[in-house]
Amino acid sequence: MLEGVDQPDLRLREINRLKKKITFGNISNFYHSVSTSLGLAEGMYKYGFENSLDILLDKKNWNLELLGGRENGIGDIECQKMPRLSIYKLFTQYGFEIHCIPWLKDREFERELRNVPEMEFKSWNPSLMKVVFRISQLHKFMLYSFEHGDEADLELIKYAHNITEDFIEDLQTKLNIQKVHGISVKGFYDYAEKKFKNGEPVYLPPVYRFD
Repeated sequence: MLEGVDQPDLRLREINRLKKKITFGNISNFYHSVSTSLGLAEGMYKYGFENSLDILLDKKNWNLELLGGRENGIGDIECQKMPRLSIYKLFTQYGFEIHCIPWLKDREFERELRNVPEMEFKSWNPSLMKVVFRISQLHKFMLYSFEHGDEADLELIKYAHNITEDFIEDLQTKLNIQKVHGISVKGFYDYAEKKFKNGEPVYLPPVYRFD
């Protein structure tokens, strides 16, 4: 099981230094892919670099009439309510992802829509707004680590779990999150490790669907 995720963890650059020390600089492509994705996520979440949330948080794309919004005297938009979203944590063929799904009246939807009076965004484009976080190839890296992993690999997976959960917690303060659903990084690691030890195939959890 992935233990110690609640303890203060190494920063990403410290984990990368540890990996270089252990491997004498011979770093696998899987590690590099995951580390690079986490570096981008760290910059987005901790240091405010341009990110996929910018579109979601742009109040100019919010339905101000529905959300009780108005522009104040200095040009800032103030809203009584924030748009409703659901958060889904999932593994796809590309890696671990966090998806945001909007609401229309009392139901979630994921198709492209524009200028619908009952929608809390003026426009919703899934190709730009749905996937807000991705760690490339994380599931493959986990499977690789079961056979060839070292201390740095485990620390990287722990770091991935912590930064994704911190990201979701922060997102809940910025938008009206109706629910958080799906599997965490730790949850998938524990599942995959058990399957691996039993010699059983590891399948990706099913992705949500809306009919």
